[in-house]
Amino acid sequence: MAFAAGGTLTAASPASAASPSRPPVIDVTNGRFNVILSNSQVGRLAAADNVTAFHGFSTFQKLTIQSQGFDLEGRIRGKLRSHDFKSLWKVYNLPSSTSYKVWGASFKKDTSQSVLKEVFRREQLIEVDIDITFRVKAAALHGVSTLRIGFETLRLQLEGTTKDFTVVNPESGGAKDQDGDDVPIDFEPI
Repeated sequence: MAFAAGGTLTAASPASAASPSRPPVIDVTNGRFNVILSNSQVGRLAAADNVTAFHGFSTFQKLTIQSQGFDLEGRIRGKLRSHDFKSLWKVYNLPSSTSYKVWGASFKKDTSQSVLKEVFRREQLIEVDIDITFRVKAAALHGVSTLRIGFETLRLQLEGTTKDFTVVNPESGGAKDQDGDDVPIDFEPI
């Protein structure tokens, strides 16, 4: 980390040291996943022929905060192996910039899941190029000793198969402190 002018602490991601022609694979740490139930599934677990969806926070970068009073800026750049969340968004005609929460609300209303099942079955792992900057204001870092920056991941299960879809858009990104509490953060795709 290096101090920059204007009261900003700049965090260089591990990926920034890589050659520009070949960004490294981002090492993601998944947190606990919480179930998202459709209205027809409330009160019971999903039947084997229904898609069960979970969401959880995936950490892309973990920073130790050693001083206070500075804004924190950084960049996350690299490749991520995931299933393509955009295919899930198309099931419910959502723009890819939409939050995972909106997708979850649409999923809860989907009683047939026929299109979702078809998309799930054909979806394969892809490499997603990530190049995004982030900024956390100094006031939001008061009392924070560790900051985890990342995005929500949807974990879908159907017929014994599990697939993770990391939602890499600013609306689904976030930061968490050492206690798992949300810290306000702004993302900007490059």
